[in-house]
Amino acid sequence: MSFDLILKGGAVLDGTGADAEPVSIGVRQGRIAAVGDLDAAEATREIDCSGLTITPGFIDMHSHSDWVLPQPGHGEVLAPLVEQGITTLVGGNCGSSPAPCCGQNEQLLPLMAKLLHDDELDYEWSGMGEFLGALDERGVALNVAQLAGHGAIRSAIKGLDPRPSTPDERAQMADLARACLDQGAIGLSTGLGYAPGIFADVGELVDVTAPLAERGGVYTSHARSYVALAARGQDEETPSNQLALDETAAIHRAHGVPVQHSHLIFVGDATWPSTDRILEHLDALRGEVDIAVDAFPYVGGNTTLIVFLPPWALADMQTALDPGGDRERLLRAVDRTFERVGMRWEDTQILWVPRREHADYEGQTVAEIARERGRSGTETYLDLVAELGGSTRIINWNYSGRDDEETSLRKVLSHPLTCFETDTILTGHGVDNPASFGTFPRVLGRYVRELGLFSLPEAVRRMTSLSAERMGLRDRGRIAEGLAADLVVFDAGEVGDRATRHDPSARSVGIDRVLINGQVVVEGGRFDASSRAGAVLRRDAS
Repeated sequence: MSFDLILKGGAVLDGTGADAEPVSIGVRQGRIAAVGDLDAAEATREIDCSGLTITPGFIDMHSHSDWVLPQPGHGEVLAPLVEQGITTLVGGNCGSSPAPCCGQNEQLLPLMAKLLHDDELDYEWSGMGEFLGALDERGVALNVAQLAGHGAIRSAIKGLDPRPSTPDERAQMADLARACLDQGAIGLSTGLGYAPGIFADVGELVDVTAPLAERGGVYTSHARSYVALAARGQDEETPSNQLALDETAAIHRAHGVPVQHSHLIFVGDATWPSTDRILEHLDALRGEVDIAVDAFPYVGGNTTLIVFLPPWALADMQTALDPGGDRERLLRAVDRTFERVGMRWEDTQILWVPRREHADYEGQTVAEIARERGRSGTETYLDLVAELGGSTRIINWNYSGRDDEETSLRKVLSHPLTCFETDTILTGHGVDNPASFGTFPRVLGRYVRELGLFSLPEAVRRMTSLSAERMGLRDRGRIAEGLAADLVVFDAGEVGDRATRHDPSARSVGIDRVLINGQVVVEGGRFDASSRAGAVLRRDAS
């Protein structure tokens, strides 16, 4: 037997949750050609992995880096992801995808997406097929599986019109979703905490996702926040996360398709005590619904500055922010939300400002700026929305915990239905989210080795095969003959993250090598940014 490459002497975790086996892996033409005793085999290159662990490549279940992939220099920007072992991105999350770019969103999409990329995009595509084809032609540094964003679809038909959709508009949205699936999208995502997804009711979501049942595909949802649910007059005695889980489950009940509840987080101190109740509710749902969740291993998460605004304010921000308009009403609404969920302006940090004359605000919290201005936190927040713009990136440091208090976070991460994600917005500019540099090493180091929340084989299973199964990626996520050779080689006794709130760009340690489609793209912990070893992974129509 001869191979292009043999990885020899490592402890192989195949991604299924089974214990490690001391076997070798033979790679030929980008795929795993053999697993076992290969002492007698020949290879163009042999790598000694003695003392190291070999696993399938990690799958980032919730990424926004599909907006960076069309850029010529995306390898340099996204290097921190590959260097932490990520070989496949699931893009198009939170209802936001670069395609379809047509109809009313041809002008809107570039404006709405400013949050997700800094360099200009050429938008030399219209439909999903053209977008994926453009990525094929330009080459990608790592694999990407693309969801179609409900926000992109809705805005193509209705723009930013907040009114309920008509039956004809829903039919048009469903047609557009169907076309995206036919052109390679693996499913449909919603962003129900952001415009325009926040304006959609459950009836619209059920209608627009109907093609998932016809064509096959997964539904993922950034669920409605407390802000959105309270504005709809939802029962305030029921935790917002429970209502949100039920809305995600409604799509499975309507169509029988797998549903993925994105970034299960508990925002604000007052929500943390409901963690056990919500996880018990998830278990109950699982008895009848094909549902799983994903989460990032930090108590901070990035989002947009306008995330705290209620739907009525998003529909007309100028009037809402105007002192002569609805500003007092808006001030009361934001204060009420913060009090009810236990938010603090000390926890909201500005990461990147599109209006570069205000770049000095990057890294500061709203509370710090408020003290400088001698105004209240909420007044300062509304001022900043007007001054900096809705595309300003922030990070909230009270997601399922704060600082070293992370009881809620650990419970979520420990749950067997939790996949792992970065949910990071990595563009190469501004202050970084530590998840960009440390997500998967943090799970392996802090939560497996140091805290023992779950075993190493179980962590790897949820980083790889479980994620692949949820997204319908049949040839990723496991080490087995015939599958794609996406592999990570790391030191289980050393691997860990170093990125923190105060040093968010510190690189992780312990990841020795990464292979994407059989090519070694990371050696000695550093990524070859010129590499284009990735592939566009389209929906399996079989």
